[in-house]
Amino acid sequence: MADPRFYRREGPFALSHLAELVGLDGVTGDIELANIASLEIAGRDALSFFSDPKRAEALATTQAGAILIKAEHANLCPDTALAVVCPDPYRAMAQVSQIFYPDAAQSRPMGGVAATQLIHPSAKIGNNVSIAPNVSIGAGAEIGDGCSLGAGVCIGHGVVLGRDCTVLPNTSLAYALIGDRVIIHSGATVGSDGFGFAAGASHLKIPQLGRVIVQADVEIGANASIDRGAFGDTMIGEGSKLDNLVHLAHNVQLGRHCFITACCAVAGSSVLGDYVQMGGCAAVGGHITIGDRCVISAQSAVLRSFPADSQIAGSPGRLRSELYRELALVSRLRKSADREKKS
Repeated sequence: MADPRFYRREGPFALSHLAELVGLDGVTGDIELANIASLEIAGRDALSFFSDPKRAEALATTQAGAILIKAEHANLCPDTALAVVCPDPYRAMAQVSQIFYPDAAQSRPMGGVAATQLIHPSAKIGNNVSIAPNVSIGAGAEIGDGCSLGAGVCIGHGVVLGRDCTVLPNTSLAYALIGDRVIIHSGATVGSDGFGFAAGASHLKIPQLGRVIVQADVEIGANASIDRGAFGDTMIGEGSKLDNLVHLAHNVQLGRHCFITACCAVAGSSVLGDYVQMGGCAAVGGHITIGDRCVISAQSAVLRSFPADSQIAGSPGRLRSELYRELALVSRLRKSADREKKS
């Protein structure tokens, strides 16, 4: 659900009015809707969407008041929700999101810094905070006791920093809640737009309405890029350490005490458990679950889920033991072929 500290919301709107605005015909049931949200967190006054049959369980238990859904899936809609039949629920959801959140559709900040000063008068600055030159702190932001902000740091509206955090020069924080003792190195971007578009003849931008939640004792390397969630939140668990040039896409859930080394990337909505390790330049695809204590070797491309304690290597990623057996087999075949050539 979009946090009102970060996003200005229009509405509420009658369902019939929303349907008219996005070009849906024959929509009946004139209920009033105040928000749009994912199936898991939607309340009775929210509109949600269903486009993936794999999420039938979430659909069955949702509390949403109305659901954008294809005709062939309408029978799956629970009796407690109104089925809004449309040919492309994902695209319709993007259109409705832009109606509720017009500023977010343009990636436009809700607040801003007062024209004559770099620290907005509504920002709250704790005790013993060190602020270097050219730091910008937006409306409603909160900086905890003992924090240090390097030159050129930009703290967006509503951002919260816990106690004793260090943010090094030229770092940008937006739509984020940061825990205690977090270190963020130079050039990192936390809270940028997730890569969300409803594809079509012209690609329709989906407003990214979530946050980035960074728990205590996390370290984020230089030039890392952490996207905020689309409707939920991007989460980095306590004690995790991210190296330089790491990218976490929207809605990624990173567990506690993970090691993510340089140039790694995790695609949207993937879940990595506690104590996961990723070697340099490894990548995890979208909507994948990696269990606790898994180790992903450098340059691996993980395209499926793995249970806890897996050792993963290769591209596509598989169990390291499987990869080594395959390599041994290829080596034996090559040596056999060489012998045949000599004979």
